[in-house]
Amino acid sequence: MTEHLPPGPRGHRLRGNLPRYEADRLGFLRRCQEEYGDFCSFDGNTVVVSDPATVHEILGKTNAEYLAEGTLFAGGDDLDEAAERAAVWMAARRKGSRGFNRRVATAHAERMIGMLDEQLGRAGSQTVDVQPLMARVSGCMVADYCFSGEGSELVETIEAQVAAAIPIMSAARVLPRWMPAARNRRFAAARRRTMAAIGGIVDRRRARPAPESPRDLLDVLLAARDPELTQHQIEEVLRVTLLASYGVPGTTLAWIVRELSFRPDIQARVQDEATAWDGRETPPELAELPYTEALVKEILRAYTPTWLMGRTVREEVRVGSWTLAPGRQIMFCPYLIHRDPRWWDEPEKIDPGRWLGEKAPHARHAYFPFGAGPRTCLGTHLGMLQLTLVTSWLARRYAIAVETPGTVPASPAALLSPAGLRASFAVREHEDAGFVSAGGR
Repeated sequence: MTEHLPPGPRGHRLRGNLPRYEADRLGFLRRCQEEYGDFCSFDGNTVVVSDPATVHEILGKTNAEYLAEGTLFAGGDDLDEAAERAAVWMAARRKGSRGFNRRVATAHAERMIGMLDEQLGRAGSQTVDVQPLMARVSGCMVADYCFSGEGSELVETIEAQVAAAIPIMSAARVLPRWMPAARNRRFAAARRRTMAAIGGIVDRRRARPAPESPRDLLDVLLAARDPELTQHQIEEVLRVTLLASYGVPGTTLAWIVRELSFRPDIQARVQDEATAWDGRETPPELAELPYTEALVKEILRAYTPTWLMGRTVREEVRVGSWTLAPGRQIMFCPYLIHRDPRWWDEPEKIDPGRWLGEKAPHARHAYFPFGAGPRTCLGTHLGMLQLTLVTSWLARRYAIAVETPGTVPASPAALLSPAGLRASFAVREHEDAGFVSAGGR
């Protein structure tokens, strides 16, 4: 078949659409959709898709007709080699998914509230930048989930890796890996340190007797049989889990902090529900916090941290009415789909209650904050557990004061974050009774 691309804005003769995109990323993509419809060519190699059914089909055919093996650098990868890497990764991923089980998650939940209290306790009564604080909280939590007590030594290493990746992920123009740019060198050095640190923990754990039952994700990976996972597979599952679970939950928590301060009605309902913590030695189940969980789902809809996703065409495909050749890039913007009035009622309104009815509050396939298909986020359940329990505990234990929450803009860089959000967290006086976290004992 002859390749047939959808129409799109022509842009500047040399720089294409980059100047207008960089000036207002979300606005530019929204205008393209309004003018050209749900299929639009961003440039000569990239097509933007905004139709939920088509996005769902693309995500579902990942690892076959499409690849999720994107690269941070220009020059691309050989598609067959990328497919082979994807097959190796999926084999390890299936083993790793067993680590996201109820027993390990429950043990982790009992520890993570203490981590939250410890980090907020360090901030004291000062007004601090919320985004990096909540990123540190989520980083401590995922390191604990992966490595139990050994994970604390990795938090700063992961922070450095993420900090080195953000300038590359946020840039509209991608540089080749070989180019000796400062950001490329920083990223390569940070990745080497991350892999060395993960490898060191794995080696030490291998040298000890296996526990009777898994305590964390690493125990699960080491216990895998038929076949056993290689050292490389184990390290890759851990690296991807650590990096993916660092930024997204932290960004979501930052938006939740903003919303709790901006909307007293929402905060009051979350606080009322947080009485589920009273008189307990362990955190409540998610079923006991339905409104809080609904708030998390709503924030993930309205302020989707992973606001832009993509796939690479592996073999010639039909996308809508268009034919795309191997190597083409397909992008889709969950933020815009999650706010499209064709698929949602009053999409610009923040309403947790929309999730409490018997029917889904959206058109089919129009909600995918964790992706979909075979490459859906490995830690979806873990993420919802962490976000819901932390949100409930924040509302119950802390008086949150945000500086001008109504003027906080959404900044679409590597993640969609609340730019410049600052707040203080003071422990409420009545918190001497009831559940006390490990960090507060």
